[in-house]
Amino acid sequence: MYKQRKYWAKAFLKDCFFAGMTSSGRSESIHSFFDGYVNSKTMLNEFVMQYDKAVEARRAAEEDEDFKTMNSKPILSSVHLIEAKAGSRYTRKIFDEFKKEWTEATFNLTHETISKNLEEIKYKVGQLDVDKKYWRIVNFRISDKTDVTCSCAKFETYGILCKHILYVLKKRHVETLPDHYILPRWTVDARHKVDNCNIGLEDIHSGNEVSALTLWCVQSNFKKATEQARDSPTEIKKLNTILLKFLEEQSIRTRSKQSEIPTRDSNAGSSQVNMMPQISIRDPLVHTNTKGRPKSATRIKSSLEAPKKRSCSYCSEVGHYISSCSKKKADESRLEKEG
Repeated sequence: MYKQRKYWAKAFLKDCFFAGMTSSGRSESIHSFFDGYVNSKTMLNEFVMQYDKAVEARRAAEEDEDFKTMNSKPILSSVHLIEAKAGSRYTRKIFDEFKKEWTEATFNLTHETISKNLEEIKYKVGQLDVDKKYWRIVNFRISDKTDVTCSCAKFETYGILCKHILYVLKKRHVETLPDHYILPRWTVDARHKVDNCNIGLEDIHSGNEVSALTLWCVQSNFKKATEQARDSPTEIKKLNTILLKFLEEQSIRTRSKQSEIPTRDSNAGSSQVNMMPQISIRDPLVHTNTKGRPKSATRIKSSLEAPKKRSCSYCSEVGHYISSCSKKKADESRLEKEG
């Protein structure tokens, strides 16, 4: 480890993608995953049940985030197309991180031009209230494809453009966010999209039950079908016709299944009722109170239920409090006379 000490510094890892996680971030995330579910005294059999609860809670949280992403619109801080495209492509959590960088780039940064030629422009970007030696170097290469790099290497390590690059893009009047700066893993379509191939259920061994993986594959194929047909009204109408026909078949299947169950159960239930002895339940002969403790109860009361005797906190005698203590009053009158 000591021979590899040059790799300890963060500066040597700026070209490696870590999705924003530090060296201890993975272990810390595992620890936080089990917070509130297990501890050092948890038995092995309890750990299995608590683990299932933790996984279920994590999946429920993911479903909530997916619902917010799919059924809500992001709140934009400007009318620029770069922010609008990021809001439509990124998930809500990633867009919040992008929005912080965009706000900083819009209001708090300035620049100095270091060098300029026909192929590349080099800027020094930073805040006015920060020493210029801490400013970042941004290289903007002039070509058909937008190519920008920053010395902070936030995009290389996290996958989101930093505020310095966003500032330069806005200054260079770039109209929209380039697609090659949007990682698919941070987008809305990352959950149900796997490359460009279709997923077949024959490749998945699910047995006689419908597993979660099978449902995921079906959802993935349906989403791909809608994305590929969204540019053609005819294809969308064709897809909708197939779905309506399938839903009608499922409705018929469900109704036939429900009509069979009550008939079989009713016959079985009637035969069981006929075989059971008939018992008639009548009112009690004597009126009985159904609330409270019976007056004739013989249970011995505990010491907590027994009435407490009054005791004085001054003389410790029983039967009175300090407010009516004669000894206290006598001592006070004696002190007044002596004083």
